[in-house]
Amino acid sequence: MPLVLHMHNVNRAFETPQGKLTILQDVNLRVMSGTAIAIRGPSGCGKSTLLYLAGTLDRPTNGLIEILGENPWRLSAGRLASFRNQHIGFIFQDHQLLPQCSVLENVLLPSLAGFGSEGNVRQRANSLLERVGLKDRLHHRPGRLSGGERQRVAVCRALIHQPSLLLADEPTGNLDPVTAEEIGNLLLEVASENETALLCVTHSDALAEAFPYSVTLNNGSLKFHDEALAGQQS
Repeated sequence: MPLVLHMHNVNRAFETPQGKLTILQDVNLRVMSGTAIAIRGPSGCGKSTLLYLAGTLDRPTNGLIEILGENPWRLSAGRLASFRNQHIGFIFQDHQLLPQCSVLENVLLPSLAGFGSEGNVRQRANSLLERVGLKDRLHHRPGRLSGGERQRVAVCRALIHQPSLLLADEPTGNLDPVTAEEIGNLLLEVASENETALLCVTHSDALAEAFPYSVTLNNGSLKFHDEALAGQQS
């Protein structure tokens, strides 16, 4: 399986009035294509920071991050934005849909950067929305949708370019248990079908247990709970 994400001795520290605050320390993580990993840990331990680093939304204090063999920090700002748009999908706890745009327009937003032909992207958007049961909601605005429907739209938006790396930060945190299970299953299904590397931060025991692999982040370091996943790290 191709290696999608490689983090080697990654550290992230922030300067505070009280001095340097180290959030992540010597993090090592290799994620192969088609691998789905749940990331757990106490609040404030750096789970979201880890995702932002993996998604090139934040830069490590030191250490190496490679995505598909590319060091994103060697790219210009424009090329980095294009690389992120093409290869990385994001799903957050708050769906972050634009209220003035329709469901279809929200899903198509990443295509405004010009990646892919307009016809193909629109066809894929329609197909994704039909798959998640929203084919009759294409022209609805987010305000007319339930919380679960909005999160389904966010999932479709993240998948519009068939990313190699899908990052989800508490994607079911605001949902009821039934809808949360549906969204969790959807993420796992599409990641498996497209051989996407999936990292999901969650506090939900049910969601974490649905994932084939899980790791715990605590005191700035990762602990692997599965021998198979641990074996992929060397």
